[in-house]
Amino acid sequence: MRLRLLLAALAVVAAGEAMAQVVNHDLPVQAIMATGVNPGALAFWAGGNDPPEGETPAQAEARWAEALKGAQTLQVKGRELMQHSRPGRWNEFAQMLVDGAAAGEAAAKARDAGKAFEIGGGPIYDACNGCHKTYIPSPKRLP
Repeated sequence: MRLRLLLAALAVVAAGEAMAQVVNHDLPVQAIMATGVNPGALAFWAGGNDPPEGETPAQAEARWAEALKGAQTLQVKGRELMQHSRPGRWNEFAQMLVDGAAAGEAAAKARDAGKAFEIGGGPIYDACNGCHKTYIPSPKRLP
């Protein structure tokens, strides 16, 4: 019984250290997120949204070009995140991002807003949200 408790405690400590490593001072991962993943996701999601009122064909073309570029960026940055592997589901979430972005690239090339919306709210969102829930601790609430 004590051995199981000791092993469980060690697992919790190791998981806490891994989480702290991601959140605290992990400049390479922060840079990947700030300069690639976040802008890429926003650009891709814009392609899957309803077009702005009065959007011209040229503006639509530019929006889809940015969505395509965003999907391509997410694939590259997802692979980069795998190079900074962590214990747990880190690589699974990164691969989910890569795979979702590859499907998103096809949707952007086809100018398929419905499919882009589905992918952006499905595998891409799930990869981002799952990783954030797992590796970024919630802020402490004041009493």
